[in-house]
Amino acid sequence: MFCPKCKGEYTEGITECAECQVPLVDELPIEPEPEYVKWVTVLETGSPGLLVVAKSLLEGDNIPYYAKGEGLQDLILPGRIGTGFNPIVGLVQLQVPKELSRRAQELLAEIKEEHYEEHSSSEEEEDDDEKK
Repeated sequence: MFCPKCKGEYTEGITECAECQVPLVDELPIEPEPEYVKWVTVLETGSPGLLVVAKSLLEGDNIPYYAKGEGLQDLILPGRIGTGFNPIVGLVQLQVPKELSRRAQELLAEIKEEHYEEHSSSEEEEDDDEKK
């Protein structure tokens, strides 16, 4: 006898799971094998702000994602040290399932360009200031 909720096994004669209080069954149903998901990197960044915006866009379009390396940023010394990312761990890689990567890249293309343009224009301003 098995509990269909917690999968606990019981001896013959017991009819209810002591933990879950649900009726026991003779056999557990066969669970399907988990589907393999191929994850693809669609964004690498050291900018926490850009990462938050990218996650928000993906969530808004119901695209599942995984931020590879994000949990390690503050865990390993020296931390983020003014760069926005941990130089030992490297940039955070935002990954999505391969079949959704094209849509994710389309969504993220705009923020990548905006971030690049913003960064480039600030560099140009610095160059202009140095020339003066």
